[in-house]
Amino acid sequence: MRDVTPDQKKVDVKKVIQFLVEFVKNPVQGISILPDWNWASLFAVQILLALASGVLSGLLKLNFYRVLYGIFLMPVVTTVTALLLALFLYYYFQLFENRSESFRKIFILVILSSIPFYLFQIISEYFAPITLIGFAFTALLAIVGLCENFNVQKKRAYTICGGLFVLVLIAWFTNRN
Repeated sequence: MRDVTPDQKKVDVKKVIQFLVEFVKNPVQGISILPDWNWASLFAVQILLALASGVLSGLLKLNFYRVLYGIFLMPVVTTVTALLLALFLYYYFQLFENRSESFRKIFILVILSSIPFYLFQIISEYFAPITLIGFAFTALLAIVGLCENFNVQKKRAYTICGGLFVLVLIAWFTNRN
């Protein structure tokens, strides 16, 4: 039977902010033990991170269109991308690890490991390769998260995240030209 109590639908802003502050201080420790957030909290964090990153990036460049992109498109594009990545990992567990993992827990890992990307994305208007550095930190956090929370062998975690990093690298170079 599914639990539909009202508490499950609320965002506990205080708890989320406390966790995120601690996470920024020590991301490796934070990614090692994932919080048990409900869906509302997950989407709120994802959308607010993307919104803040996109808007700040536009404001730093003093570009009105970038600010609009940060408000309207960045949250949608990054949320869809995060959901697709979580779906990829979900089916990875089904097909290659022969086990089922919680999609919500995988989505939490994807959102939290993406925080360095969002932070570095803010200054990418001035130094474009910084995006790759942010994604490299994201990949490293994802490796730790996969190993610690889902008991994925380190070699497999490196292969998964390394493959995704290569795809991002190819896409980045393709879009630069």
